[in-house]
Amino acid sequence: MGDGRNSRLGAALLVALVAVASAGIVLWPTGDGTTAVAGRRVTIEPKAPPTPLEQVEALLEAQVDALTKGDETGWLAPVDAKLQPRYRAIFRNLRALEISYTKLTIEQLPATAGSMSVGFQLDYCFSTQLCRDGGGNPNVGYKLTWKPRGSSYVITGMTGSGKENYLQPAPWENTQLAFATGRRVIVAAPPSQRKHLNRVLQVAEKAAAVADRYAGYTGNPQARYRVYLADNKSWNSWYGGKYPAWSVAYQLPLGRVGGDVVVRISEMPSSNKELTTIIQHELAHVVTRASSTNYDEEEDLWLIEGIAEYIGFLPAKPGATYNKDLLSYSFGQRGDLKTVVVKPLTAKSDDLTVATLYATGHFAAGCMAAKYGDKKLLDFVDRVVQLGEELDPASRAAFGTPFKSVDKACVSWIKQRT
Repeated sequence: MGDGRNSRLGAALLVALVAVASAGIVLWPTGDGTTAVAGRRVTIEPKAPPTPLEQVEALLEAQVDALTKGDETGWLAPVDAKLQPRYRAIFRNLRALEISYTKLTIEQLPATAGSMSVGFQLDYCFSTQLCRDGGGNPNVGYKLTWKPRGSSYVITGMTGSGKENYLQPAPWENTQLAFATGRRVIVAAPPSQRKHLNRVLQVAEKAAAVADRYAGYTGNPQARYRVYLADNKSWNSWYGGKYPAWSVAYQLPLGRVGGDVVVRISEMPSSNKELTTIIQHELAHVVTRASSTNYDEEEDLWLIEGIAEYIGFLPAKPGATYNKDLLSYSFGQRGDLKTVVVKPLTAKSDDLTVATLYATGHFAAGCMAAKYGDKKLLDFVDRVVQLGEELDPASRAAFGTPFKSVDKACVSWIKQRT
């Protein structure tokens, strides 16, 4: 008589094999390093070890993930000791600026023996999820040198990518900044200029409240505004440092998701009223130029600066600002106004030409607001400045009248007030 347990075990095994076979698959080991599948021998290849580039890519992905999560130790993990001070400054700057989105792109580059060179691009956004994988995001690029260390790799060199990028060098790339953060604005400056932070923050918070109203008209609400204060060295290097000598401040669009404002400390007025106008003007650019698909902005500079002047001087109307006296002087020197569409500036434009463009644009925006209201004015601005529409179709859509008629009416309006 056989063992009852063995009989039950054999029966159970038979049932299991029948069940697997009924699914069309039968597996059993052969003892020679292969596996038989339904009577056929299949070799199971071991997974190949990652290539050096795959190792580096995994390290970078973990590093960028650490940045987004606020893990400084993880961010510094693959960085050689000599580079850690710069990497630490970048991390702390980006965290203070509320980095909220990252996307990594790499490519292998030719390198010398004993090292690997990788092109590294980082897409990013601050305080918003408007960044999208489809593109149009701000980004920075570098060339990273990696050397093997133990069973892994470390970053031993970091230089520019060699590719043109108007967003580099960014203020946060090379120096640990000092920060002041309010409800709507983050202000940053080199540590030596820390004393200016609180004053500018108070002014910028009030300016942001005005800019927010107009962001609603343009569909450009900003989660935060950023204002960088530049000493002379920073002014000449941040974002290329190629701004006109007469500039006090500028706004630089960050792709299609907002913009950065940079104020030149040495030219910053002592009067808070004047400083408010400057910052309000630049924040107006943030909400009226972000998301722009206008590839011919120079032709529309009179309107770009005009709407920024209009918002910048609020609550004052154009006739209650120094632009009134400036236009009166300009007309006396160079003849009567014929059109509000002032020609683009050039590198040879003198101070009066520059001032006349700003002032004429200011009064033109004031005229359109007076005749049609702020909502229609901002619709017109959005169509021309952001979408790149021609003046006449934009005018017909926003105001219900040809631009020629708007222009003629505003020339008369301006003359009556100057």
